[in-house]
Amino acid sequence: MHVGTSRALQRWMLTLAATSLAGAWTPAAAPQAVPQGTSGTNAAGGAALYLERCASCHGTSATGDGPMSHALRHAPPDLTMLSLKNNGVFPSERVHRIIEGRDVDSHGNREMPVWGDVFKTQGDRTAREATRERIDAIVRYLESIQRRKA
Repeated sequence: MHVGTSRALQRWMLTLAATSLAGAWTPAAAPQAVPQGTSGTNAAGGAALYLERCASCHGTSATGDGPMSHALRHAPPDLTMLSLKNNGVFPSERVHRIIEGRDVDSHGNREMPVWGDVFKTQGDRTAREATRERIDAIVRYLESIQRRKA
């Protein structure tokens, strides 16, 4: 194994472990449970999934200031500015592909987890459907927190 690859893997593993600990020690970032019988696809479900899976790097306010952001090679983007940076239109399909793991180039490297793989199981529904719904919920949440032109 290449020395640089080994260090990158060690950094990623350390970041993952610290993220888990940070989530356990930070009550403000604790996710809300998704109500029984729902898929987590409503606004509350998307916010809960965001806090659980994204806030450690992107921050609870989605501005890129999460407790783990300093450990990353590339600073996480301000997710509240996506519409403004895209001529006032929220790029929902692109954001979905990035979260799912298909648009890797936006991150420069693969420091961000491939959430499409993580979300594949949910009860008795097909993995593909459940994955899409969970990612869609996060995308809808991110769309709801976009900054608007003054």
